[in-house]
Amino acid sequence: MRIIFAHNNYLINLASADPVKSRKSFSSMLEELHRAKQLRLPFLVMHPGSHFGDREKEGLKRIAGQLNELIAETRDFKTRMLLETTAGQTSNLGYRFEHLKEIMDKIKDTERIGVCFDTCHSFSAGYDIRNASEYEKTFKTFDRIVGLRHIFAFHLNDSKYGLGSRKDRHEHIGKGCIGLDAFRLLLNDERFVNLPMVLETPKGEGMEDDRINLAVLKSLIMSEDS
Repeated sequence: MRIIFAHNNYLINLASADPVKSRKSFSSMLEELHRAKQLRLPFLVMHPGSHFGDREKEGLKRIAGQLNELIAETRDFKTRMLLETTAGQTSNLGYRFEHLKEIMDKIKDTERIGVCFDTCHSFSAGYDIRNASEYEKTFKTFDRIVGLRHIFAFHLNDSKYGLGSRKDRHEHIGKGCIGLDAFRLLLNDERFVNLPMVLETPKGEGMEDDRINLAVLKSLIMSEDS
């Protein structure tokens, strides 16, 4: 089954305390939702936002408030907004599972919210998935705090930097600090077999890099006979 979804404009920041930037971010996100509706997209992925020196708790509260207003403005829409796990660079929010939980707990219509799990971002934020025991520990932690049922999509990226580096730098699959075993575990995890997974690995000219990364990922999928 093919599922097509989109990512919003990276300049949108629903956590901003600046009234002008906040208003512009709201308007831009509303436009994104209208486009998603026109294209009949089930999901719209978004970075939660950055507090830029304000307290994390205040930033999280602003994100939830903006999302509730957006949902109220688009009551008849079906597109679900997916909060992407982040690496936690500078003042970015969403690098702790608790951040996602705090936002989602404040959303009135839970049918319009969910999570996109980015492997590079979560690894850089300090969640290890490099071997079976750490992989299970990370997803057990996610399930306890947020709930695995709230994951609707994955971004598959290796990481240029190590565990807990808090740096958002993607790498080709198997060429970074995460390694192949994590992706083998994820691609063969029955809990996620029906969820869409998208590459955000580095791009060269043409589609050759994507073809190589996809071939690597496909080689990790175990058949029923293996």
